Amino acid sequence: MNMEDIKHPELKNHINMIYMHGENKNQDAIEKTEEIIKEYIQDKYFIISVEDNEPVKIPYGNDNEYLVPIFTDALEYTNGMQYYSLNVMDENKDYIIEKLDYFKKLKEDPNFLGYIVNIARVSYIINITLI
Repeated sequence: MNMEDIKHPELKNHINMIYMHGENKNQDAIEKTEEIIKEYIQDKYFIISVEDNEPVKIPYGNDNEYLVPIFTDALEYTNGMQYYSLNVMDENKDYIIEKLDYFKKLKEDPNFLGYIVNIARVSYIINITLI
């Protein structure tokens, strides 16, 4: 599988729906959409940033908490790497194409907050309850 094969327009639509439900303060619809996302990501492959075969960790909040960036298509990855270069974070970065459970040990790390989809636009955080 190569990067051009990775495309997740359905996930992007679900993320957009969560934002719309949030604007309407419809918590029930948000929870239903999150369940759909949880099902969707279970068997899908994503582009995951790595460095030395370990996931790239983006500091978030306090106390060493972090997110791991993932990308839903090649354009997101290209834009994300441009974002990295603006923030001097692109040195020695690479990617793999894997399922989100590839780094199983991340779930056991209390500092791991989840995966951030499209770091260049900070579109959505897939928190650990959805993984």
